[in-house]
Amino acid sequence: MKRSSAFTLIELLVVIAIIAILAAILFPVFAQAKVAAKKTSCLSNVKQMTTATQIYLADFDDTYPIAGLNEPSGFTYSNQIYWYFGLIHIAPGQAQLQPQRGLLYPYQRSGPIVNCPDGTNIKPGTGGAPFTIDANNAPLGYDKNILITASQTTPTGSYGPFRSATEWDDVASSILIADAGFTNKSSSFNGLALPRNLSTGLARTCSTANMQARHGGVANVGMQDTHAKAFKLYIPPDTATSFCSSTNTGYLVGRGVSNTPNAAAAPNTNYYYVPDKSESNPYN
Repeated sequence: MKRSSAFTLIELLVVIAIIAILAAILFPVFAQAKVAAKKTSCLSNVKQMTTATQIYLADFDDTYPIAGLNEPSGFTYSNQIYWYFGLIHIAPGQAQLQPQRGLLYPYQRSGPIVNCPDGTNIKPGTGGAPFTIDANNAPLGYDKNILITASQTTPTGSYGPFRSATEWDDVASSILIADAGFTNKSSSFNGLALPRNLSTGLARTCSTANMQARHGGVANVGMQDTHAKAFKLYIPPDTATSFCSSTNTGYLVGRGVSNTPNAAAAPNTNYYYVPDKSESNPYN
């Protein structure tokens, strides 16, 4: 009597059950591996960008680029050139954001590295300009330390900017760039907000937070000595909308500091942002 070589129903069900068990075990592993790969890719971006900035410093007498500059466009409004892209007028009433026109592009030679793989759809907003801005080609998932390019008003006058790298005492603990973006998915390029308000001495709230812990609760941060690492951020509570916690948007505060919004900020709150990290610095 000839024996059939086909699977029985029981054998087929057993095979299906084994495959289902293996899939249940492996799929979460694959997902975790994908998350880890994106985090590593982002960290590589941050490292490359900080290195490019150091090369720029070597060419410009240890001075960081200004926040932005204007140049003639041939149309009504001037072109505006920032660190990582240029707002370029291509026709009357029409402008584009072009990564290759950024101040640091010649040292990076790559547009894609200025966007974090986990920073989905983060790009500069079109704002209220009196012309149409096409931002499709300019994703931007990172921002720079605000004290490098912008002044901050304080009770005693202007604190910053500190554009010269020689003004920073501890470059290994001073932020250069970091994962950034706002809760409405628009990118940030005017500077990372300080966790302590220099004018009032109070802790900041969600309204100005723009550093994002988008990699499983941590943010990739590049320091001024070019090393990059992941940090856990302080996420201010916002009971009205909870938008800060839902987007993991917050601040990198000093070691051992945890602040309550609208309250006096603890000493060393701005530790990673300021050039003078000594106890005598009233804005640290």
